[in-house]
Amino acid sequence: MRWFKRKKTATPERVSEDPEVGSSVLPVSSIVSIANPVEAYIQRLDDLLAEPEISAKTKAIKDTTLQLIVGGEPLLMKKEGVAPMRLSLERSVQTDVFIRISEAAAGDLAMTSSLAEFKKAYKKMVGATGEASYVTIKLHTPLEELRAKGYFSVELLRILIDA
Repeated sequence: MRWFKRKKTATPERVSEDPEVGSSVLPVSSIVSIANPVEAYIQRLDDLLAEPEISAKTKAIKDTTLQLIVGGEPLLMKKEGVAPMRLSLERSVQTDVFIRISEAAAGDLAMTSSLAEFKKAYKKMVGATGEASYVTIKLHTPLEELRAKGYFSVELLRILIDA
């Protein structure tokens, strides 16, 4: 399965050789394929965590653990003590939140260019059943405890738990 994204850079132009069309200038779209949407999603999530505003707010939250299954691959978002929040390709038995993301949804989310676009695309996929692009969320910790840990102070975590 291929994923395509249009680049935001200036597009090259080509001249049509068709005599009926004439020699008009037509824009040629630049297409980038995502060979592995799961890896692209992990990279996108890592980029979002590295944004200064998000990384500063994650320092203030208490120990958190989110288990994500992205296209069948386990991904753990974890913060312990004063260490920054990190991503790792492992499973955890005790998590605050369990999130399952389809491979198609991972590809769509990886192509977002901003946190606002990520939020909009993620909200569409949450609870979508019977479709190729879906996200399911299961809270193992009550919302009151998540609020006490600081989940709601970090926009990315708030989006991921769909609160």
